[in-house]
Amino acid sequence: MVEKTKLTIARYGWQLTMVEGGLFGPGFGYTAGLTERRHPELLVTGRDTQQTAGILHELVGIVLGRGHVLTAGMELPLHTREVYLAPLADPAPVLALAARIYRHRLRALQAVWVDDDGLLPWEQQVSDARAQPLYGAPPGPEP
Repeated sequence: MVEKTKLTIARYGWQLTMVEGGLFGPGFGYTAGLTERRHPELLVTGRDTQQTAGILHELVGIVLGRGHVLTAGMELPLHTREVYLAPLADPAPVLALAARIYRHRLRALQAVWVDDDGLLPWEQQVSDARAQPLYGAPPGPEP
């Protein structure tokens, strides 16, 4: 699996890895390959496969297609859905395949999406952590 992923990254610049959901939480998807460009990998949780792929393709297009650097704390009004980029303190357990390739170099951002009311999980009256598990850190309090 690692060798196949490395070949895909060499050919296309990145790979989308989908992890199926189950009893312990919803599925998620993440990138592998952005580390080659000294950019954090990207993670989306709690959307279906098509929506997850759409968000990640749009974000990767910003990075690889336009040459922009995405950083923690950015809010991006994507075509698919608005997202907030939250840093992952320890991405290895979640981005397992990318961790096998990049080891200590692995950094990641979670693209936390707004709900249908335009609210991020920490802005909701009752946050539904089962719908969108947060691996990234929400923003701190305003000074």
